[in-house]
Parts: sequence; structure tokens; C-alpha cells
Amino acid sequence: MNVASERGRAARLVMMLSAMAALGAAQPPEQRRERVEFDPASGQWSTVEPPKPGTPEGDFQLARQAIAEGKFGQARRILDRWLKQYGEQHELHPHVLLRRAEAVIGQKDYYQAHQYLQEFLNQYGGTDLAEEAVQREFTIAENFLAGAKRRFLGFIPLPAEDVGITILDDLASNYPESRIAELAIKTKADYYYNKNEYDLAEDEFVRLQQQFPRSTYLPYAMRRSADAADASFAGIPYDDAPLIEAQERYTLYLAQFPAYAQQQGVSLILTEISEKRAAKELSIGEYYERVRQLRAASLYYRSTKDNWPNTIAATQAEAHLRRLGVLETPEPQTQPTTEPSTTNAN
Repeated sequence: MNVASERGRAARLVMMLSAMAALGAAQPPEQRRERVEFDPASGQWSTVEPPKPGTPEGDFQLARQAIAEGKFGQARRILDRWLKQYGEQHELHPHVLLRRAEAVIGQKDYYQAHQYLQEFLNQYGGTDLAEEAVQREFTIAENFLAGAKRRFLGFIPLPAEDVGITILDDLASNYPESRIAELAIKTKADYYYNKNEYDLAEDEFVRLQQQFPRSTYLPYAMRRSADAADASFAGIPYDDAPLIEAQERYTLYLAQFPAYAQQQGVSLILTEISEKRAAKELSIGEYYERVRQLRAASLYYRSTKDNWPNTIAATQAEAHLRRLGVLETPEPQTQPTTEPSTTNAN
């Protein structure tokens, strides 16, 4: 047998042995662990026993595994069965309640999840697990305010914004100094603002400033409260109290956050508010003039001229005063004429 042939045989034998070794390695031994889990406390990875159905721990692990795989209906059935079989005396009971709510959120049955979380918080509100429940309540509120429906009789969709607002109110009241309360107030304020309910939005933005004066949202809340007050002004025929409120809020924002205010053109907004307030005062004078109460009309015209100089309304008020004879019309100035000088020829 030649050397080349012998080398070919040897190479094929090595390939066969490698393939057999790989095949053997792919077959897990009977005692092989199915997965590993990281323990943050020890900083170590440890193997985890496969779940054993029919035990509290095993059924709970099977439900968690189903949730991780997106099988929310299966997980819910396992957890409902767990609660009936093992009850609230078992140490895993609070964990099961939380995972059941998680599974129901995965099914987008937010109202039922909210009820489950309320059940959990009533029993375990003072435990370390409460924070997760509170976070999930906030998520449910956000979904309701974004348009998610609640299911009536299990299948009839109904609006649920009011439920979302109630959840946010509860979070802000029950956890007043927490981050979740701050987010709850801001979310509620933004919801009202986007719905053009400016009075309610202004109240919530002011509440956010007062309750969390060091919040990273403080500049945002100050600007939005001013915007809401400005947007509340219904027009010249109506009360200008919202404009006064807006002017004060924009001025405070400009003083406290000048860089932001300059970038956002707050000075121009203040100029526009001055124009609106001047126009409002002018309109009162015009009303009194229409009903022939000329003395009152003159007072408002003069107030407009004096309090809001450099506005369009001030110019109009001055014209009204001249027409009423209260203000003299200045005589047009003419250039003095000069006689051509004559020189004595003598």
C-alpha cells in the first residue's frame, strides 16, 4: 500500500472519530442540568434542577418558564391551579400573585391584572416585592391612558382612562416621596395637557413643582404650567386671569432657567401676552364707549396707553382718546422756512 493511500485512510478515520465524539457530546447524560442561574448575592452561576410538576416549587417554576416563553395563558392556568392547591400559607404565595398579574398583563387583560395587583398590595404592600407591583400598576395606568380598553364581562371593551387616572392618583398619594409618585403626577399632567384640559394640566404641573422641587422635570413642569395657563385663555371677550397667571409663570421660568427660556423664545411669548392683555383692556374701553359711558371709556383707554406702551392696542387707545377730545391731537410739525439771505451790494 502506498504512502498516499495510507494517509487518506488515517484522515478518514480521524474524521469519523471526531464526528462520533461530537455526537456523544450532544447527548446529555441523564443527570445533566437543564439550565444555570446567576445569583447576584454571591456573584456565581449555579445549576438549577428541572422543574418537578406536582410540587409547589416545581409548578411555580413551570409557570415562570411559560411566561418567559410568552405562553401567558398556560402560565395563568398553572398559577390559578397553584393558588387553589397550595393557598396563601405557602411562602411562595406572594410570588405567585405577582407572576399571575404578569401573565395577565401579557394577555393584555389590564383591568384584571390591576385587580390582581390590588389584591397583592393589600396583603403584601409592606414587603420588598411591593415595588415590582407598584411598577406594574404604573404600566397598566400608562396603557389605559394610551387607549387600552378594559374588558366588561370578559370580552366587551370599555374606555378605561378613568381607571388609569385613579391608579396614578393612588400611586401619588400612597408613595408621596418616591420616584413612582413623581412619574405618576407628570404622566397625569401630560395626559390632561394633550387632551386640552389645560386647567387640570396646570394644577398637576404645579403640584409636580411643589412636591418635587429638585426634580429633573422641574424646568419642564414650570414651562408646561405656563403653557397651560396661556392656553386656558379663551379670547379677548373673556376673563384675562389665565393670561396674568401665564405671564407670572413665564417670567419666573425666564428668571430661573434663562438659557432654556431664551432657546424656547419665552421673551417673544411674554410680548404676545402683553399684546393680548392690552387688547383686552382696550376692548373694555370700547364697550363703555358703545354704551356712551365716555368717562369710563376714557379711563380704560388711558390705562391701556399708559400700562401697555409699544403695543398695537396702546396706539389704538391713543387714537380713541384724541377722537373723544381727551387727548389733544398734536399739530403737524413743519420745517421752518428761511428767507433767502440778501447781501448788501454797497
